[in-house]
This record gives sequence, structure tokens and C-alpha cells, in this order.
Amino acid sequence: MRVLKVISPFRGKEEVIPLIEAGADELYCGYLSPKWIERYTSLEFERKGGKGSNFGDLKELKEAVDLAHGKNVPVYLTLNGLYVNSQYPLLLEIVEQLEKIDLDGFIVADIGLLLTLRKLKTKKQLHISTGGTVFNSQAVDFYKKLGASRIILDRQTTFESMRRLSESFSDIDFEVFIFTTLCVYIDGFCTFLHTYSRDSLEDISKKDWKKDERFYIATAFDIETQADACCLKYSLEAFDFESKKKINTSIVRPTFYKQLVDGVECGACAIYDIIMHTKVKSIKVVGRQLNPQIRLESTKFIRACLDILEDGREINRQDYISKVQSLYQKTFEYKERCRGNNCYHPEVLSRKVYGESHLYYQT
Repeated sequence: MRVLKVISPFRGKEEVIPLIEAGADELYCGYLSPKWIERYTSLEFERKGGKGSNFGDLKELKEAVDLAHGKNVPVYLTLNGLYVNSQYPLLLEIVEQLEKIDLDGFIVADIGLLLTLRKLKTKKQLHISTGGTVFNSQAVDFYKKLGASRIILDRQTTFESMRRLSESFSDIDFEVFIFTTLCVYIDGFCTFLHTYSRDSLEDISKKDWKKDERFYIATAFDIETQADACCLKYSLEAFDFESKKKINTSIVRPTFYKQLVDGVECGACAIYDIIMHTKVKSIKVVGRQLNPQIRLESTKFIRACLDILEDGREINRQDYISKVQSLYQKTFEYKERCRGNNCYHPEVLSRKVYGESHLYYQT
């Protein structure tokens, strides 16, 4: 059975050993510099804003990396925001600080930063985030020429695309998301904010405003605001370019996505096909902003799914899926069988792909 690496998120050194013992082969994290917060707030430094998602102390980050390396587990750090020219002096100052820590690599999305890291001759691995928006071989080749050693494929990538890309580029380590934080949007095209401050409305009203502070963004304990921007109600207005007249009235978009999801977002059933029919090398548990216990339980669950395949080397696809779904119900105390609402890879349940003739996955 081909081995898949399990990659787990963390944000504190106390999580390192438990995650490794739970089955993580690699770890990834973020760092939010106090200087960045002071100048730009915590927003969108690397697509997961807020202190609850990132390390804020370089000493603690170094200690965490050393702990992981003591167990022969690599650690990667996200720098996958999109940066403007005026931010680069501070950004490069932060990069210089991070270069002194024995991190194994950076996860990036910004082409300018990728070129800059290459120019600086960084010795760390360069991984392309889902924010890099890779859907075809031309994009893979583009990033490969810029020094990328791993590409993290977007959530919408099909099994067929996984197969073709991973077979065509044997020298690139491909990675896919597998658990929690499912999103219906394409990361690289996302223009919404990810904010995870948890202030009450009372806290915000009592905030001590600085004279030069123009705005403050928070996610408050309010059913209408406790979410990323893409999950909030917002309005759209369309205008005719020639006449400059409004075409339609404001369109209210409800918080539809989270209302449709049942249970924890999961792609565990797809592991069978990823192993059997692609050369993808890594599967990632997502969610640096989540509760540490959720990250731990998620890692244990995905490792247990891989163990099902390892223990039953001749297990067929349907028996594997049945066991995984039972394990999901037991682990997350979910009473119903999976309905597919929270499926990372709905192709698993598609008759078009998995009909009686098994048109593509026939072995």
C-alpha cells in the first residue's frame, strides 16, 4: 500500500507532541508579527488573520520547531497572503527573522514573494498554497521553474486532474486538503476577509481608539457577524456599462454555505482513490483557527482511516468507505450516515465516475 503523509495544523508548542503521537507526519503553522499587527492590524497577513490562528512569539515558534525536529517531523510556515509593494520592507524583515529558525519550508501564494525568496536564495522548501490557484500542467510547470517543490491543489480539483498532474510531474510533491474547513469558493480568487478576533459588541464599544486609527474589524458574538465575510449577508447591484443604469435591485446573499453543511467537513472516503489512482503524496487537515482539540481529533481520525487501508491491504473500495463512515459517526458522535453535504470530494459518490462499469477506475 502506498504511503500518504498526514499534515496537521498547530499554533502552540504544547500541541506538537500530541499531534505527532496522533499520527501527524508533518506540521504547519503561521506567524503573525507584532510589528505587522501594529502597522496593518491582523488582517490577511497569510490568509488566516488573528492571534488565535498563529504564533506571535518567535522564541516559542523556534521551540516548537525544535520539538518537532526532535521527532523527525518537518514544520512548514505559511506566508500565503497577497502583498502590496508598500508592505514588502516589513514583510522581508519578518522573512529575515524566520530564516533564522530551522523551518523546513514556506507555503506561499504571492508570486512577488516567491520571486523574492528565490532572489534571496532561501534554502527552505517552497510550497505553493491553494492561493496559487493551480488547475493545470502549465501552472505546475510555471511554479516548478520558480523553485516550487510542492503544490497544494485546490479543493475543487478532480481525481482525474490529481492523477494526470501527479503522474506528469514525478518531481513535484502534490498535496490535497482532506478534513475540516471546506469552502465552496476557489482560494486563489477569494477577495473576502478571514478574521477570527472574538470580541463582544460591548468590548468593541469600549475599545480605546487611537487618534490615527481609522477603522477596526472584529468578529463579534453575534449570529449575523460571527463568520468570515463570505458567510455574512451582503448585497450586490448590477449596472449596465453603456447606460450606467442599474440593471437590478440589491440582491441579498444569505449565510447559505454553513447552513447546508452537516457534521465536520470531510474527505476521508476519497483517501482510497487518492492512494489507488493518483500519485498525490500528502493529505492535509485544515484549520489553524480551530480549537486544538478539534485539530487533534481530526488528525487521529485521518490516521485511523489510513490504518484501515494498511490493516486490510486487500480491502475493496466499498468496504473501506463503509468502515470510514462508521468511524466518522463514532468519532464525531454523528447519528446519521453521511449524506454528502460535507464531502470534500463528492466524486466519491458520483455514479458518473463510479458506475457499474467503473469506466475510469477499472483495475
